[in-house]
Amino acid sequence: MNALRLVPVVVLALCVGSACERPHSSADPSVPPDLRQTLEQLTHGLEAFDPEQVLAVYADDFISGTGRSKRGVGEVLTRLRESKVSLRVDKVDVTDVDDTRAAITTSMRLRYTDRFRNIGAGEVVITDVLSHLLRKDAERWQIYTDKRLATYREGRFGEEAPNVTIEVPDRLPTGLDYPVSVVVQQQPQTQYRVAIGNYPEDPGVLPPPDVEARLPEDGRLEANLLPNPQGVSEMVRVTVIAADVQGDWQGATTVSKLVPGVQRTERRKRQDVPSLPPEAQDV
Repeated sequence: MNALRLVPVVVLALCVGSACERPHSSADPSVPPDLRQTLEQLTHGLEAFDPEQVLAVYADDFISGTGRSKRGVGEVLTRLRESKVSLRVDKVDVTDVDDTRAAITTSMRLRYTDRFRNIGAGEVVITDVLSHLLRKDAERWQIYTDKRLATYREGRFGEEAPNVTIEVPDRLPTGLDYPVSVVVQQQPQTQYRVAIGNYPEDPGVLPPPDVEARLPEDGRLEANLLPNPQGVSEMVRVTVIAADVQGDWQGATTVSKLVPGVQRTERRKRQDVPSLPPEAQDV
């Protein structure tokens, strides 16, 4: 229902195994110098959207938690750069390390400008918490698999973009009880339409919403979604459109949040095919 660019940050997620209770900063002296240098290269490469610098940290047999290859990661970085996205790595923690294996957790924030139909341009902010597993081969540390731990995305468009809060399960339900709550801070003389849907963590094209309804008078909409039968992580997306009493759109807010799966996504190789251009994808 809203033609927005889907910035493919999902494939930047990188997988972690067991974490220690006391994570270390990448600058901690207990972190081996060669690993520290590798993490600095990864950070600088991500913030510069430099595929060559980033992919030098990836093993040739890398497969992401959603099945994407090393080449696919490079294609995503290129598209992010072309879409004029800004990226800041806020923190890198080393959660486990020995002579040949390391696990790290990376927190980053992405920002870009997008448009929501005739409402106009607005800012989209994505906060990602990612995990990486690295191994040391031939004196080099390289990432060989990945997993996303948390994602929160919010886009606000127009002068009257509503304030929206969503509540989703901490983990993907194993049954059919998959409650999602949407709370909107209402303004006088304003009507609200809400669309809710869930989709795979790393989609090629986003599906249409599962629920579309007018916001109840108390400002809270409750809905139930069907979880994917594989039990893997997925995203919940909510779109709230504010309109005046004549029905003219005044603003819109889109919110997406990761619901971690009860199983890890099957790590399988897949053919990396070019995605649709950003403007042709629906968020």
